[in-house]
Amino acid sequence: MCITDHHRELDLEPLVEAVRSLEALAYERTNTSLQRESDDIPSDSADASPRPLPYDPASVFLLEMMVSIVCKTPAHIEELWCVSVLVASTRLTVS
Repeated sequence: MCITDHHRELDLEPLVEAVRSLEALAYERTNTSLQRESDDIPSDSADASPRPLPYDPASVFLLEMMVSIVCKTPAHIEELWCVSVLVASTRLTVS
């Protein structure tokens, strides 16, 4: 059973929890990638410029699922949009 196939049967709270879980997994994968990359850079390295993250298809998939759930639930789009896109864009921004 796919959550997006049966979105009309779900209440808002389970949808919010599903979206938060997807966002948390994407955030965890991003942090793991950042940690792994920082571990590969010698501590005496003079290059302190920010580096782009390597492409992680799993993180992209999680974010796509999150947006798909939001877009397929127009009755709850206002509540879910804040949880998904705004939180993810804030947490997953690499500066």
